[in-house]
Amino acid sequence: MDTASALSRIFPSLPQTLIRRLAAVSGIQRIGKGSPLFREGERAHFVYALLDGRVSLISGPQGEETIADFMDAGDVILIPPSLLELPYMVTAKAVTELLVVMIPADDFRRMAETELSLAVAVNRILAKHWRLLLRHLTQTKFRDADSRLTQYLLDNVGTTDGPAHLVLQGTKQDLAAHLGVTPATLSRSLRRLRGVGVKTSRSEIEIENVSRLDALLQQARHSTPQ
Repeated sequence: MDTASALSRIFPSLPQTLIRRLAAVSGIQRIGKGSPLFREGERAHFVYALLDGRVSLISGPQGEETIADFMDAGDVILIPPSLLELPYMVTAKAVTELLVVMIPADDFRRMAETELSLAVAVNRILAKHWRLLLRHLTQTKFRDADSRLTQYLLDNVGTTDGPAHLVLQGTKQDLAAHLGVTPATLSRSLRRLRGVGVKTSRSEIEIENVSRLDALLQQARHSTPQ
């Protein structure tokens, strides 16, 4: 895949003239599993458009890290530091093998400031990320561990009824960090969810009926004191 075609997948609304300008200064890079794309405190030199794979955004001191979010194929990773010329507030780490388009931050910023179509695309991406951030903050602040896990499963199984199969793209420790709980707490939550047909084997999760999980979450919401 050439760079222009890759960028067209990430920014389908951009005119081809602008795609070609971005492609002329960008390149495609493979990044190995476990490698950092950037570290907290570093200045942004590139905007990373993720073509394939999954990235975790990690915050906190060593030994007490939490995963703020995961980014998947089709996402553009942390545009704000590039636009604002500020350091990263998190570390980005490859959960799987990655294929990314690396766009120089200076070029991206200049085009975002002068090209309306790119500015609109950036606004849509940032609005989407803001909604996801608010949802994550709401879940981790106001819900117990079982409800956080249940909501995560419902968000990622891709169906609303019947059986489902989910393969974690990271470890259970990664999932615990993302949910804001300890691995031991996650294990206890998974054991409790066996009662509604959730079974786990290493990184695989089998759900007998997704609607039962949804009913459990609704019940938990209604029973939570307001």
